Amino acid sequence: MDKNRTRKNRVSFRLDDAEMQQLQQNMSKTGKTNREAYLRKMALDGNITTIDTKPTQELVRLVANIASNINQVARRCNETGTAYEQDVLALQAEIDLLKPLIVEDHRNSVKMRG
Repeated sequence: MDKNRTRKNRVSFRLDDAEMQQLQQNMSKTGKTNREAYLRKMALDGNITTIDTKPTQELVRLVANIASNINQVARRCNETGTAYEQDVLALQAEIDLLKPLIVEDHRNSVKMRG
């Protein structure tokens, strides 16, 4: 046995073809690709929680766009010494669109935890 292994105890069991297919289907639902890690998690915790990160990824993208726009406005202010009302209103409109998305994303994450 490899001396560097932290897990030295081995657990082994057999599955028939139908059970193996069910195991693979269950694994694919969670997005796990490492069978050993999947089985260990199921054996120790009894379940695997999968979180859809697409809504959060969209929020991150929107925040990055706003940050970029803020940098452009700041650069313009530094160059001209003036902040244009149109730029500030455009930024405020972007932020106002983002607020309800953040609240919804937070509510969804709390539902998953609770």
